[in-house]
Amino acid sequence: MFDIYLIFLPLVGFLIGLLVTTLGGGGGALYVPVLTLLFGVTPQVAVATSLATVLPTTAVGAYGHHRLGNVDVRTGLILGVGGIIGTLIGAYIGNLIPANVLKKALGVLLLIMIIPMIRRVLQGRKKQENDKMEDQETLRLTGSRRILASFFGFLSGILAGVFGLSGTPPVTAGLYSLGLPAVIVVGTTVFVLVFNSIAGVAGYLFLGRFDLTLTLLLGSGAVVGAFIGPRLFARIDRKVFEKILPPIFITISIVFGLSLILT
Repeated sequence: MFDIYLIFLPLVGFLIGLLVTTLGGGGGALYVPVLTLLFGVTPQVAVATSLATVLPTTAVGAYGHHRLGNVDVRTGLILGVGGIIGTLIGAYIGNLIPANVLKKALGVLLLIMIIPMIRRVLQGRKKQENDKMEDQETLRLTGSRRILASFFGFLSGILAGVFGLSGTPPVTAGLYSLGLPAVIVVGTTVFVLVFNSIAGVAGYLFLGRFDLTLTLLLGSGAVVGAFIGPRLFARIDRKVFEKILPPIFITISIVFGLSLILT
C-alpha cells in the first residue's frame, strides 16, 4: 500500500492543486474524500492531512494570483482574520456536537450562501460590476460591510476546522456578494484560505492527528499543480471566465450542500 501511495498520491495532489487554484480554492473538499474512500485513511487523519496539504497549495496559488493582480489583499485580510477564528472554534465545536448533526447544518448553510450569487446571475449585473472594478484591485470596506466580510471568513473557518475543508464556498460567495469580479474573487479566495490552513495545521498538530508521510506525498504534487494553475488561469479569456465560473460554483455548492445534508 505504501508503494501505491508513492506512485499515486503526488499525482492526485498535482491534479487537485491544478484544479482548485484555477477555479479558486484550496482542495480540502477533494482531499478528504480521496484519502478516506480511495486510500482507506481514517477520517481524523484525513482531515489533518487535508489542512496540512492545503497550506502549500494555497500559499503557492495565492502568490501566483497576487503576481497577476488577482488578489484584493485588504479584503482578503479581513476575511482571513475571521477564518482563523472560525477554524480554531470549529475544531473545538467538532468535539462537542455530533458530526452528523453539524454536517447537515453546514449543508443547509452552504445552500443559503449561494443565494447572493444566484441573485446576481439572474439580475444580469456581472458585466456592470466587472466594468466598475476593472481598474480597481481593492475594495474599501467599512462598517457593516467589514462585519459581513469577517462573517463569511468565519464560516469558512468553521468548515475548515470541523471537516478539514479549505472553506472555499463561503469565501467565494462572500466576495461575490461584496461586488468583486470573478477574476479577483478567484485570487482573493485562494489568499484567504491560507489563513484557514495555518490555523488548522496548528490546531490538529496540537491534537496529534498528523501524518507527515501523507502530507509530503500529497503536498509535493499539490505545490506543482498550484504553481501551474494561475498561469493556466491567465490564458483563459476573462469574458468567457466571467460567464462560466458562476454556474460552476453554484453547481458545486449545491452538490456539496446536498451531500452534507443527505449523508
